Amino acid sequence: MYRNKSEKMMDIAIGEAVAGLLSENAPVSGATLAVRLMEMAASETRPERAEALRMALDEVNAALPATRLLLNPELLFLTEDRPPPGTRQH
Repeated sequence: MYRNKSEKMMDIAIGEAVAGLLSENAPVSGATLAVRLMEMAASETRPERAEALRMALDEVNAALPATRLLLNPELLFLTEDRPPPGTRQH
């Protein structure tokens, strides 16, 4: 049972994103789901739905840590033995 309308809209948005990926025969992963939700949020004109899409993206990022690299690519460099871009190793 949903606590509020926003949670229901968030789950619907995740379902729509997954269904869209499946209908395109695209791979379904945390990363592709996060990208699809970002695309949907960027083109959304209704504030309530845009907020639900942002909440859905937050939910996916919380549940699937690998998707966090999409929102913060600098983390990729912190997990490898390379310095961040724009810096030099001496």
